[in-house]
Amino acid sequence: HMAAKRPKREAEEITVGSQVSIRSKVHYVAPGDVITTDIGFMRGHGTYLYEGELIASVAGIVERVNRLICVRPLKSRYNGEIGDVVVGRIIEVQQKRWKVETNSRLDSVLQLSSINLPGGVLRRRSIQDELMIRDYLK
Repeated sequence: HMAAKRPKREAEEITVGSQVSIRSKVHYVAPGDVITTDIGFMRGHGTYLYEGELIASVAGIVERVNRLICVRPLKSRYNGEIGDVVVGRIIEVQQKRWKVETNSRLDSVLQLSSINLPGGVLRRRSIQDELMIRDYLK
């Protein structure tokens, strides 16, 4: 973890009785900043506990959802979710799938079985479909 001798920069304290909403006021923190000393909060992504204090592990914006405190990094890689429309570059063609570079932490995989066939036909994919995958994606 952190060295105990490191000087800590104090971020604005978050208390249970505070009337200031996290959503209305943006709190920026750097790694090592103390977010709160209140033990009533749960630690989320981008935070860790050290000697009873909740400390930021990344530079970012403090977000609070009920009793959970997270730090959303200022700069991060794309993390896709179901339903996202993405633009990517095909970096590898394999049997029944393509590897796609989407500028995320990991390369994405486009399965032949995930592609909608022309006309919305529902059937098992064949070798001809493997060869025609480029035409299906146009």
